Amino acid sequence: MDTLSLHVMNTDYFIGVPKGTLRDWKNPIEKWLQYVAKEWSRFQAGNELDRLNQLKQGEIIKLSPILYDCIKKANDYYIQTQGLFSPYLKNQLEQHGYTESFPFSNSKKRQLLHTVNEQSPILLLNNEFILKTGEQQIDLGGFAKGYVVEKIAQWLQHETAAEYGIIDGGGDMQFWSKCEKEWTIGIAHPYKEQEEISYIKLKNGAIATSNRVYRSWKQGEETKHHLLNGQTGEVAKTDIVQATVVTNSLSDAEVIAKLCFLMREVELQCWLEKNGISCAQFIIEENDTKYWIKGGEKQYVH
Repeated sequence: MDTLSLHVMNTDYFIGVPKGTLRDWKNPIEKWLQYVAKEWSRFQAGNELDRLNQLKQGEIIKLSPILYDCIKKANDYYIQTQGLFSPYLKNQLEQHGYTESFPFSNSKKRQLLHTVNEQSPILLLNNEFILKTGEQQIDLGGFAKGYVVEKIAQWLQHETAAEYGIIDGGGDMQFWSKCEKEWTIGIAHPYKEQEEISYIKLKNGAIATSNRVYRSWKQGEETKHHLLNGQTGEVAKTDIVQATVVTNSLSDAEVIAKLCFLMREVELQCWLEKNGISCAQFIIEENDTKYWIKGGEKQYVH
């Protein structure tokens, strides 16, 4: 297999396609990942995302087609989940202490001032224009990572006609196979990353994992993590430590993995059925209880 490994957006990326794949595919992908890391990070002043975030209410900006598309997709999920999943939590994340790129372990206590909007703080207009309508600012976070992986997979299939391929962005994966090749994907333990606790065999699909251990920190005496409730801006309180979702679309998997921390199991199953999404979930709870949920049925792993 012909492979590319690089560290960008604070994430280890691994991309693999068959040897002999026509076209120089590594260069364009590497350049695009570097571009996204620079222009979409909320930690870099003056980039494209920051220019959008600095708009005052009533002002308009024209975005690049790809950032506009990513924000539009994230906003669609925001509407679909009634704001539970939200790309509009930059202010809240910073107030909870997530003010710098990981790794860090402590942050200063801050007064929570910003409330969450009941509706999107932007209006998506035609031709990549966006109108700022509220005070909340955008942090695309893990959603952007999944979006990027998905786009690379689409580009590779279209431009190289590779029979099979895999893109892994820090454990969020998209893979395909038009031949006999089957992928065996391991699921890492939330506390011991080198240890695999389950696995799944697939030819085509996507996997996203969220956990509240890796991106967690102390703010005063309180332990915080990056998974916030989009309706309240508060840190998700749940017994679930890690959620892995397997489905066809990585964007779907990314959002559902977060919803595992924000919805009760029955609620989430109803939401999946209502939106016509079929998936499998692998859940790990605080007491080390592990189980798969497939079609609403729970199967424990010992």
